[in-house]
Amino acid sequence: MVRVITIRASRFMHSHISYARLPVVGDIGTIIEVYTNPESAFEVECSEPDTGITVWLEAMYPDELELVQKAGQ
Repeated sequence: MVRVITIRASRFMHSHISYARLPVVGDIGTIIEVYTNPESAFEVECSEPDTGITVWLEAMYPDELELVQKAGQ
């Protein structure tokens, strides 16, 4: 699990919202895919803890995230 600690300036300014909302600092999510080309990034899903409904699903850069918990811990 990862926490959003920053969002690169204006990154979602012109994004179409496909889910409930866009990411905000402090959100907790799960890495579901790792991208390495052309730039390292992670596909992160943030879900409602009570319902499991996806709040947002976005590609996030490593400098925007911090590790909260490794899988299985």
